[in-house]
Amino acid sequence: MSNTTAAAANHSKPIVRQSLFKRLLKNPMGLVTMAIILLVTLVAIFAPLISPFDPNLTDPAAIMTPPDGVHLLGTDSAGRDVLARLIFGSQTTLISAVIVVLTAILVGVPAGLLAGYYGGNFDGVSSWVANMFMSLPAMIILLTVRTAVGPVLPVLMVVFGLIIAPGFFRLTRTAVMGVRNELYVDAARVSGLSDARIIARHIFTLVRAPIIIQGALIAGIAITIQSGLEFLGLGDTTLISWGVMINDGFKNIFLTPTLVLWPSIVITVTIGAFVLFGNAVRDALEDSQKIESTEKATKKQRAVSWLPSQCFRLSVSLPTHREQRCRTRRTLQWSP
Repeated sequence: MSNTTAAAANHSKPIVRQSLFKRLLKNPMGLVTMAIILLVTLVAIFAPLISPFDPNLTDPAAIMTPPDGVHLLGTDSAGRDVLARLIFGSQTTLISAVIVVLTAILVGVPAGLLAGYYGGNFDGVSSWVANMFMSLPAMIILLTVRTAVGPVLPVLMVVFGLIIAPGFFRLTRTAVMGVRNELYVDAARVSGLSDARIIARHIFTLVRAPIIIQGALIAGIAITIQSGLEFLGLGDTTLISWGVMINDGFKNIFLTPTLVLWPSIVITVTIGAFVLFGNAVRDALEDSQKIESTEKATKKQRAVSWLPSQCFRLSVSLPTHREQRCRTRRTLQWSP
C-alpha cells in the first residue's frame, strides 16, 4: 500500500511542457547553431552597412597583402579586401540555399501530401516520377543545364531544388500514410470538413518538424553544391561568393594560402551549423515525444491508483466463489 501511494504521489507531480524553441535554447548545440545561422543571416542582410570596403574596389598597391590594420584579413590577387568579399559573399551563398530549399519544399511537400492522403493512381504516378528524379545524377544534370543556359546561378539552383524535391516528397508521403486512417481524421471527415482543411489542420502539422529538419540538411548541401560549382569555374564569376573566393585563392595557394583558408572556414562553419541545427531539432522533438509518453503513463497511473485499496476491501467484504459454493451445499444438506 505504501509503495502504491508513493508511486501515485510521484506520478501526480505536474509535468512542465516546453515549446520547441525553449528546448532548443537549453540544448548547447541548438543554441550555438542558431546563433551562427542568425549571425550569418544578419551579416548578409546588413552587408552594405558593416562592410569596411567596397568588395569590388581594387588597390594595385596592395595585392595579396597579409592581414594588417587596414585590411583585417588581407587582400586578394586583385587588391580587393578579403573581409568585404566574405561579407558580401554571404548574400549569394544564402540566397542560393534559400532558392534550393524553397523549390524543393514547394514541389515535394504538396505532392507528398496529396499522394499520401489520396493514394491510388496519383500516388503511383508521383512515386514513379520521384524515383526517376532520384536516379538522375545531380551534378551531370547541373552541368548540362549550365551548358544550355549559361552560368545563371538562380536557374542552376532551381534545377537542383527540383532534383532534391523527391526527398521531401517521400518524407511527407510516408508521414501522411501513417496517419490518414487515424480516428481523428475519420472524425474530421464525418464532421463535414473538406479534404483541404483536413490536410492543412490535422495532417500538415505532423510533417512540419521533419520538413524543418530536412530543410536544414538540404540548405547545407545547397551551399556545398553552389560553392563547388563556383570553385570549378562553372558559375557566374562576376558574382561575389565564397566559392569564387576559393577559386581565386587556389590559383595563388603557394603565394598566399590564407586566401583559401578564410572562405573555407566560413563555408565549413556555416554548413556544419545547418546540419547540426537539424540534429538539434530532431533531439528536441524526441524529448517532446518522451514528455507526451510520460503524460500518458501518468494519466494511466492515476486511473488505476485506486484499484489496490478497492480490491482489498472487496476481498475482505465479499466471499470468494468457493466459499459461496460451500455455503450453498451446507444449506442444501441441512434443509428439511
